[in-house]
Amino acid sequence: MLFCSFVLTVFLARTPSIQAEEGNLNLLIITVDTLRADHTGIYGYDRVRTPNIDNLGQNGVIFTHAISHVPLTLPSHCSLFTGNLPLHHGVRDNGYRLPDFNVTLAEILKKKDYRTAAFVGAFPLDSRFGLNKGFDVYDDSYGSTNPVRDLSFIERKAEEVNDRAIRWITENKEDRFFVWIHYFDPHAPYEPPPPFDHEYAGREYDGEIAYSDRILGELLEKLDLLELTEKTLIVLTSDHGEGLGEHKEKTHGIFIYDSTLRVPLIFSNPKILPENKVISDQIALIDIMPTALDLMGWNPIPKTEGRSLKPLLSGKKPLPRQICYIESVAAMLDRNWAPLQGIRTKEWKYIDAPAPELYDLQRDPKENNNIIDEKPDVAKRLKQDLQNMIVNSSMTPVPRGASESKMDEDTRKKLRSLGYVSGRNIGGETGWKDPKAMIELDNLFNDAIIASETGNMDKASRMYDEVLRDQPDFILAYEYAAYNYYKMGKIADAIALLERAVDRNATNPSLLARLGLYYQEIGKIKESIEILERVVEEDNPHAEAFNYLGVSYFKKGRIDDAISSFEHSLALDTNYPMARNNLGNCYLAQKNYDLAVEEYKKAIAEDDRLASAFNGLAVAYYRLGSVDDALRNWEASHAIDPGQADTLYNLGRVHLRLGHKQKALDYFTLFVEKAPPQAYENDIQEVKQVIERLKKELREQCSPAEPRYEWKTQ
Repeated sequence: MLFCSFVLTVFLARTPSIQAEEGNLNLLIITVDTLRADHTGIYGYDRVRTPNIDNLGQNGVIFTHAISHVPLTLPSHCSLFTGNLPLHHGVRDNGYRLPDFNVTLAEILKKKDYRTAAFVGAFPLDSRFGLNKGFDVYDDSYGSTNPVRDLSFIERKAEEVNDRAIRWITENKEDRFFVWIHYFDPHAPYEPPPPFDHEYAGREYDGEIAYSDRILGELLEKLDLLELTEKTLIVLTSDHGEGLGEHKEKTHGIFIYDSTLRVPLIFSNPKILPENKVISDQIALIDIMPTALDLMGWNPIPKTEGRSLKPLLSGKKPLPRQICYIESVAAMLDRNWAPLQGIRTKEWKYIDAPAPELYDLQRDPKENNNIIDEKPDVAKRLKQDLQNMIVNSSMTPVPRGASESKMDEDTRKKLRSLGYVSGRNIGGETGWKDPKAMIELDNLFNDAIIASETGNMDKASRMYDEVLRDQPDFILAYEYAAYNYYKMGKIADAIALLERAVDRNATNPSLLARLGLYYQEIGKIKESIEILERVVEEDNPHAEAFNYLGVSYFKKGRIDDAISSFEHSLALDTNYPMARNNLGNCYLAQKNYDLAVEEYKKAIAEDDRLASAFNGLAVAYYRLGSVDDALRNWEASHAIDPGQADTLYNLGRVHLRLGHKQKALDYFTLFVEKAPPQAYENDIQEVKQVIERLKKELREQCSPAEPRYEWKTQ
């Protein structure tokens, strides 16, 4: 039994008419990332406490067979908010950009004079990827951790997302609004905060769910206090589930079994929806947008592949049999394995792969027994349905006008191959291996990532070597293995590994951008510029590549080109504090101090822990003659990052000028201790001489001659 008995047997206590006067309802959509339906109480799981999700389901309508189309965060949310399949909207993997021809739910409601706001918990949904279309506010402030330098996900806890969302809702409660709130916490790595870390020790995934549920409860309580519950249609769902070891998949993104595709879906509003209503029909994430519009009294927009579920909610008539398209092509794009495309009905699932699969979902809901040889006629019919769905999709797999990230020519060819069902010929025609045969290698790769992130970098290096020996064209393994070398201080080894990937053509734009960054860090500026220019020419939406290209231009003295590159980066990602900091550095170099101050202040507003921006602001203030403001900002930079070399240098220098010899000595001493020798070799040697002179002067109580140094910015 998959669901709690009280959900299935309770009588309806409220049976309101499913009607809505046009434009009277607000809309709140909550997506809890990586949430399996069968890991919540309302869906029959008794090992985790989810009272707020359960209560929302008891007071609304719960769908027991809601299916995501793709087990990845960005493509799945694009389907949810456009009402269309990945085949149509064009986003097939994280890191793509939603093409402009798509119309989003936020755009529709914005045109109907709704206030619109989104509060997202992690970088895969950053505004640079296009889902900010139609939102008045798109709150994705995670700080300035850079995904080119740091390969771990940038995220913020659900309580921070909640605080910002509640503040906005409170300020806009008198207006009609559409708010989307995204909690990322159940996503790996699982690190629930206290007390959930202790209560769910050994089951940290469940602990993250329990924590997210508590935060959801605070949000729902606030809606009650603001008297908004009856005025708001609430939808709770997820983008995908989690493997948790089923089919040997630890997380998600490779397979398209129900462990990663079956998600919770609850609609709730006490005025227009019944309570405790359970609907077992198979529905899909693309159905959410047309259903929400229909329930709010607005006609669903034409040409969406999703359908309104209002007839099911009212119980007046059944909907036609749902055939749900499912896919996972990420392994093809970054691992060179075969793509997976499939079709799911309530009774059957067919997966097209080098070794195709068929499952009887009624008898085998865990999909343990592939019966394709026993039911060839069923498989043939479903494969034809899949073929028809792809051929009849209103857009091609690579939509005209699409502007996806990672869209190099090799990727275009791969995606074009998905325009037809190739079935058993995939491996024979391309050499791509079946992901089922490669999952152990993928687990080794993920174990290497964990080893690196937990500080066991030697062990990680050995694991990465094993992965690349087994599969020399494993694109992601090169990128992560090189980053592991970088963390070990072996930048030459990191570069050599990435150059090996380039020689094998096992590259993507992110890998090339990383190589350009590493060239920059060892002073090979010409090579850095060449490779980063290649990335931005082939892959326009790559904000990091534009940022690092700007840094290389700056180092080459091409300030105008640097400014243009940083502006391109900020056009792609308006909330990119490091790019804004770098733009401030350019204005500082041009002695345009007022503009420099403006950019540094913007960077600090976006990330108040960005030490380099405080340092740059201090330099600008000093140049403008405001020494007190300069000192205050240098001290703020030092408090944030005691090892920030430029700040230490500048503090030593300013105190030297002010006659504070001991303070100057202290900061210069710290500079020599903290500054990376490779990047600051000449400065370190000169400062060592100043230190010796200062020590002598302090002993003799004489003032040393001040050396001619320039202020440092980063």
